[in-house]
Amino acid sequence: MSTNCTVILEGTFRKGGKASPEFSEYSRRSNANGEALGGVVIKNYIVSENLGQGEKPDFILVIEYPSREKAQQAFTSVEYNKIIPLRNKAFKEVKILLI
Repeated sequence: MSTNCTVILEGTFRKGGKASPEFSEYSRRSNANGEALGGVVIKNYIVSENLGQGEKPDFILVIEYPSREKAQQAFTSVEYNKIIPLRNKAFKEVKILLI
């Protein structure tokens, strides 16, 4: 029996990345890919301050998938791999953490 899997996605934009056409296209295609695999965004946080170490991310998304396998597939599929170049142009750093 599979159980839900929570994904924490943390992103830090490159300068101008949020307003870029690459981000717009990446966001559209990434959302469609995740939704096709049952992903639902539970919460979207804009980070205002980092009291710990390292650079402050710009945002954190909490996404729920119906299983760990679906969550892994969302970020390792051929479809997702095709949009990684767009992601790399818009973001300085992206962390995709499975819980």
